[in-house]
Amino acid sequence: MKILVFSASTGGGHKRAAAALKEYIEANSENTEVRITDGIELAGKAFNKVICDGYTTLAKRAPKFYGKLYVVSDKKSTLNDICNNANKAKGKRLLPEIEQYQPDVIISCHAFTTTMLGELKTKGKIDVPVISLITDFSPHYTYVTEGIDHYIVSSEKMVATFKQRFNIDPSKVHAFGIPTFEKFADTPDKAALKHILGLDENLKTILFMAGSWGVTDVLDIYMDISDKVKKCQFVVITGNNNKLYDKFEKIKDDRTLLKEFVDNVEDYMHASDLIVTKPGGLTVSESLQCGLPMAIYSAYPGQEAENAEFLVESGVAMMIKNNPGETVGALINYDSKLKEMSERCREVCCGNASEQILGLINEILDNK
Repeated sequence: MKILVFSASTGGGHKRAAAALKEYIEANSENTEVRITDGIELAGKAFNKVICDGYTTLAKRAPKFYGKLYVVSDKKSTLNDICNNANKAKGKRLLPEIEQYQPDVIISCHAFTTTMLGELKTKGKIDVPVISLITDFSPHYTYVTEGIDHYIVSSEKMVATFKQRFNIDPSKVHAFGIPTFEKFADTPDKAALKHILGLDENLKTILFMAGSWGVTDVLDIYMDISDKVKKCQFVVITGNNNKLYDKFEKIKDDRTLLKEFVDNVEDYMHASDLIVTKPGGLTVSESLQCGLPMAIYSAYPGQEAENAEFLVESGVAMMIKNNPGETVGALINYDSKLKEMSERCREVCCGNASEQILGLINEILDNK
């Protein structure tokens, strides 16, 4: 069996979900090969640059404007028609990859490649089952298009929305969640893991995922929390944001373990009691798999804001807009609340998404 996954570089979430899915399927399905291809890049260098750089620039530098575009495109509109027509026109750029690889199933991890594939399917250019994998926690008009055989969503609430709002047959929408690497679902001994990571086994741990999008307001939040929350230790991971790492190095206290990019973020999640983060789809999914409650310090209008709303409503996260030190301090010392949020995390994450997606693929091919 051959599976072709179209991903994109608009943020790291799409690629990471695709990589987690590939790892699981190839390890658990004999004679199966999964190829991941950047569909937006295939559509053209200029197109890729406009989409990826434009998304990053707008979300970071003009979030309110980006939020308005998100709202306008979430319904039938001139803007939506322009975007859809542009994506449909680019669909033919995916054909050489599909024809060369000859996949049994195609999975799309981005709304734009989903539109491209839907156009190819409805025009009779391809005759392959197409699955749309949505890596956010709220539905959007651009996710839905003709020609898609199945949708993978993050919650039962989204299944209901797809039926009520988009008139999609519920049998085509599956609340499997967002694929994460299996190591996030492990349950290691927390005390032993803290010892290995050089953390105090007797102190609660707050993890800061601080590097995404070059956000620097996390510095003020960290300083307020570290100043007001005592008898606690901190882990700050800045990723590839060297500028932010240097700033943290100047202000961090002795209770803080500062790290740049790490390839074992799951260990730091498992060793922590609370994560302070932005509500990006994949970081959220990984936190849910780890049973790690979230304190959300910032959310761009659009996907992130809707993700945050879903998480707070689900009882797995809290917002810390004002008085972050007092808010986080009250939660980190509220053991029963932390336990309740942790248990809710594992309920919300829908189990092993990759396993369920593989089951759906096998079912589709058996029926075909």
